[in-house]
Amino acid sequence: RRGPSLENWSLHIHPQQRTLTLSDNTMRAVRCHRFAALDKSGKPIPTPSPVRDVLRLEEVPPPALRTDDRNKVLISTHYAGIQYPDFLQAQGLYQIKPKLPYTPGMDIAGVVVDKGSNVPDDQLRIGDRVYANTALCPDGGGGTGALAELVSVSNQAVFPIPNGLHLSSVANIGRNYCAAYHSLKVIGNVGPNDLVLVDGASGGVGMATVELAKAMGAKVIAGVSNMEKGTLPSMAGAGKILAHG
Repeated sequence: RRGPSLENWSLHIHPQQRTLTLSDNTMRAVRCHRFAALDKSGKPIPTPSPVRDVLRLEEVPPPALRTDDRNKVLISTHYAGIQYPDFLQAQGLYQIKPKLPYTPGMDIAGVVVDKGSNVPDDQLRIGDRVYANTALCPDGGGGTGALAELVSVSNQAVFPIPNGLHLSSVANIGRNYCAAYHSLKVIGNVGPNDLVLVDGASGGVGMATVELAKAMGAKVIAGVSNMEKGTLPSMAGAGKILAHG
C-alpha cells in the first residue's frame, strides 16, 4: 500500500487476513534463492531476471526465542516496507549481500508477541505496537527478514509507535527518514534559517528530507524534474520548487 506522502510501498501481511491455512509450526515468508542480476558464480549477467522471478512466497518454520535470546524481540508483522534497497539486494547489487536463501525486508510495523528476559518492561511490553529496523541489529544481516509473518530482532532495533499512528504509516520510516536525518543532521548539521536544496524531492527519501528540514527550521527548495512532481514536496513544506528537467 502506498503511504500518503511517500513513493514507497508497504506490504500488508496481517496473519489474521491471510488466505492460506498453515499449521502451527509454519509461517509465510518471502524467500530469495538466487540474485536476479548475478550468475551462480556471483558475476553480473547481461540481462538480469525480473526480481519477481527470484522471489517466492513459502511456508517456513517460524522463529522462536531461545533461552540465550535475552535481548531479542519477536514481532508479529502487520506491514513491511518494500523499497529500492530491497530491490537492489534481491538483484545482488546492494553493498551487503546476504547469504542465500534469505528473507528480504528491512522495515517492520507490527506487534510484540514475545521478548527476551533482558528486555525491560519500561522499554517494551508484549502487545506493544512497534516499528523495527532490521538494519540496526548488531548481529547483522544487512537489513533482511521483514517479509515474514513473524520476525525476531534485537531490542536495539525496535521502537514503540504512538497510539495515534496507524501501523501502515510507519512501515517505511527506516529507509526514508533515517537516511534523511543522517544527511541533514549528522552530515549537514542543518539548523534554523539554513538553506537546503533537496534533489529528487518527490521520492521517498526526498519527501522525508523536505519534511525534516522544514521541522528543523530550514528554508527548503525542492528539486524535481518537472513542476508536476513539485506538488507533494510543496505540501510537505518546501518553500520553493526548482524544476530542472
